[in-house]
Amino acid sequence: MDLPQAFYFKAGEPAVLLLHTFSGTPNDVRIMGRGLQKRGYTVLGPMFAGHGTADPRQIFKTGAPDRWWQDTRTAIQQLINEGHSEIAVFGESLGGLFAMKALAQFDEVVAGGTIDTPLFKVDTSRVAARFLLECRGWYQKMKLPTDEITKRMQYLSQHIDEMLTTIETFTGPVHDEIRGLTKPVFIAQADADELIDRDIGQRLADYLSSSAPVTYRHYPEAPHVMTFSPQGRQLTKDIGEFLEAVMPVNHPN
Repeated sequence: MDLPQAFYFKAGEPAVLLLHTFSGTPNDVRIMGRGLQKRGYTVLGPMFAGHGTADPRQIFKTGAPDRWWQDTRTAIQQLINEGHSEIAVFGESLGGLFAMKALAQFDEVVAGGTIDTPLFKVDTSRVAARFLLECRGWYQKMKLPTDEITKRMQYLSQHIDEMLTTIETFTGPVHDEIRGLTKPVFIAQADADELIDRDIGQRLADYLSSSAPVTYRHYPEAPHVMTFSPQGRQLTKDIGEFLEAVMPVNHPN
């Protein structure tokens, strides 16, 4: 079984960090990464701890918001160590939480943004239900015995709400950290988001726009994981144009 891997697409000096969703993998943003590389950006897509394994229980056993923030910090430091003095960080859903925190904390992170990221309190019941449904489907695809699937699903059911609450608790201070942010921010919102409130992107744009230059885009008929949808190509184009305006690549003559 081939499992997803982190990616590192090298190109020019300005670098982009792309952060994936909760329970997702760098494959969520891999196509976007290639699109931005074609525009001249070096693009890094790390894997959050506990993700990308054959068993979703690892998300709870080895992952947590503090650990995922450390994964983000490590990725940024890798880019800095390799000579990238200008970095943009974008995240899809959960990843956007860490992208915004990075904007607030790192001088080298000069721009960034979110894709369907709940930086305000939201109803997470649909997130939990989707997670459990997808995990059951994964275990069935692995052809595990029924009793083993039941055992694993019981574990996941017992831990998912606690994890989502932990993420929500982590989000509160980030909400405060980004107040007064002055760096350019790109915010993308799916109009057909089936997991979180569809006004969450506009609320974030309103929250930041008094101090930061905000580019807000919404995408009709796009689902929560927008990068995999037909609107993903337009999203990549929009982020590419945003980057070229705020963090241009210096192409050799």
